[in-house]
Amino acid sequence: MSADNGIYIHKFRNGWAVTHAQAIENIYWARGKRQYNYNILRDYFKNAPRFKTESEALEYAAKELRGLDICEYGISFV
Repeated sequence: MSADNGIYIHKFRNGWAVTHAQAIENIYWARGKRQYNYNILRDYFKNAPRFKTESEALEYAAKELRGLDICEYGISFV
């Protein structure tokens, strides 16, 4: 069975956000069609901590990754 999870980083207008999520590929589906869905992306990152720089976000993501027993996709930028 697959964990289908990862630590994901995305740059928003108000900074870099980091989240641990499963099935992140859902951001590419809308109304049953393969297309980018910003609303779903926003939902994945809604409660995620924000950082001013990419390096701060990466540092936090690495810390989160070390705390997981299983992480199928590691750290990725979305």
